[in-house]
Formats: sequence, structure tokens, C-alpha cells
Amino acid sequence: MFFKVLSALFAAIWSVICSFFPTFNFQITVNPAVFDCGNEYYSVIWATSAKGSGYIEYTVDGEVKRIYDASSGLIKTDDTIHTVTVPKSELNGNSYKVGSQYVAFKYGYSAIKGKTVESDTYNFKGIPEEDDIKLLSISDIHGMEAQMYQSLSYFTDSPDILILLGDIVSTMETKNDFCTVLKDAADLSKSEIPVVYTRGNHETRGEFASQALRYFSFETGEYYYTFDFGPLSAVVIDSGEDKKDSDPGYDGLVDFNSYREKEYNWLCSLDADEFSDAMYRITFSHMPRLSDHFGKDWTAPLLSLDMDLLVGGHHHKSEFVDGDLPVFIDCGKNTSAVWAASMLTLKDGTIRMLTIDISGNTLLDKTITL
Repeated sequence: MFFKVLSALFAAIWSVICSFFPTFNFQITVNPAVFDCGNEYYSVIWATSAKGSGYIEYTVDGEVKRIYDASSGLIKTDDTIHTVTVPKSELNGNSYKVGSQYVAFKYGYSAIKGKTVESDTYNFKGIPEEDDIKLLSISDIHGMEAQMYQSLSYFTDSPDILILLGDIVSTMETKNDFCTVLKDAADLSKSEIPVVYTRGNHETRGEFASQALRYFSFETGEYYYTFDFGPLSAVVIDSGEDKKDSDPGYDGLVDFNSYREKEYNWLCSLDADEFSDAMYRITFSHMPRLSDHFGKDWTAPLLSLDMDLLVGGHHHKSEFVDGDLPVFIDCGKNTSAVWAASMLTLKDGTIRMLTIDISGNTLLDKTITL
């Protein structure tokens, strides 16, 4: 009993000291990004300079709601990355902020806690009501953020949704690599619009690659899922690695054969009726050429869903390929180390694809009528 009392007293004193005189500058290092995870939920993810708790706060029907980064009743305190699952219906068109408290250690009956920090308040736009949707398409950044923003300066319209098409980083070796993905998502979305993340093949590589999924709440439990955004219904494909499992570069530590089989069966199980009311039907995949994806034609089930367009990156060039399922390839970093971004506009039953590079040159401007 004596040691429990002493521990609690020490924790209380230390918490007061840390609150007023923090031993280091505990802060939010990556602003929140709101990731679309399916038809019901968002994952709001941010990062802090040290481990601690996390929460999101917003108001619904006059009631202030605070949802913690928690598991089975326990608020998580052992990570610098924080994620909270929020119903779309509660966040769309609403304002929110996130917060975290430094937790040095959590004992059985007490904890050593310190400074609490909160983000700015963000006005989350949610889903636009009009049939005029702007999709900012970003692929293959590979560390070229400066060039990316130079390219984006030539776009005059503000996006309604951000599509991250993968290969945001070149490897996922550490948590810092994942935080780069989060930071790009937060900065590009300004924490105010949804982010759709399509995993690239480079983000399957490295020690941390197998851990990143736990921060998302994708409705399938994997990186592939479907979502609706106003008149748009979409399928997100995880195209995985770009070489066979036997490639020596993987050193025998991948099993994408099994993963692709599971994903392909899921894709074939999708019901076309779920997409019947959509004005626009788009598939997003880092690798866009899926007619022969490791021995299977993945475009066949997509055509059965009446998909209008397949959008991807990976090839480091800007291209439109017409066909039964038209393909738009976003550029990102091209082979000449020049960068380009794209904006897709959905309006009046048409899809316009516009790609602009760092010098303001239009690489592609194509409109299809559905």
C-alpha cells in the first residue's frame, strides 16, 4: 500500500511539473489528415513529438463530442501517431480539432502525465452538394514536395477531395517515412477535405510497411475498399508489389500471391447494384494496367460494375488510354525528374483530366463524356 501511495503522489507531482514546466517541447508535429475508409467512417490521423494520448473533439446537435484514440476501453498512450475513427455523418460539414497529452509512463494505478496540446480548429467540408467535384490527383512524389507545390500553383480551383495514388515515399522503413505520407496528406488537404489513399508498391517496402495498416479503419480491414462521395462511387484497388514474390529483391519476405487472390475474390464479389445510382464510377489503383495483373484480368470485374474510368500512377508519365475501361495515368515524378500534378473535374456527366507540370505546361487535357 505504501508503494502505491508513493507512486500516486510522485505521479501527481510530476504531472503538475510537466504541465507547467515541460521537460521538452511536446507538440503536434503532423497536423490531422482525414482519410476515407469506406462508406461509413473516416480515420483522423496526426502525430506528436513524443508518445501520449489522442482525441478528436467536435459538436453534433449542440453536444460536444470527444472521441479518444482507444482500444477496448483503454486510451492508447504508447505511440506518437494517433488515429481516431469518426462516423462520416458526424464530421461532414462540421468543425473539429484534435489534441494529445504527453504521457511519460502509465503505471497500474497512476500515470506520469504532462503537457496537453491542441490543433487549430478545422472546418471540414465533407461532400459537396453540387454536380461539380474537383479531385486533386497526386502520385509518385518520391521526395519531390517542392516541385509538387510548384506544379500545384498553376491550378486555380480548390479540390473537394484529395487522391493520393501511392509512392508518396520511396520506402516505408521507419515511422518517419509513414509520417511523411501523413504530412503530405494533411498539407495538401489542409485538414479540411477527405483523403483517399492508394498504397503504392514502394510503400510495401521496409520494416514499417507491415505496421502502417493499423492506423487506418478501412472497412475491409485491408487497403482495398469502396466509397461514395456525392455522385461518385469508387473502388480503391491495392495493386501491391510490381514484381513476382520470387524476386530476389524481396529476400523471400513477401506473400502477395495470397494477398492478391484474397483481393481479387473481394473485387469479384462486389455487387453492381451498389453502384447503380452513381453518376460517376471511378477505380483508383497505383498500378493502372490491370488487364493482366499477375495472370488475372482485373478489368473484367470492374467492367461488370460499369466503371467509367481507371485512375493510377506508377509509370511516371501522363497518359490517357481509351478503351472499354479508359485509363488515366497521373504523372508525378517523370523520367526526366520533372514533376506534374493532375485535377479531375466531374461535372454534367463528363470527366475532365488536366495535368500541369512545374513550368505551367499542360501535359494532358482530356474530357470524356459518360
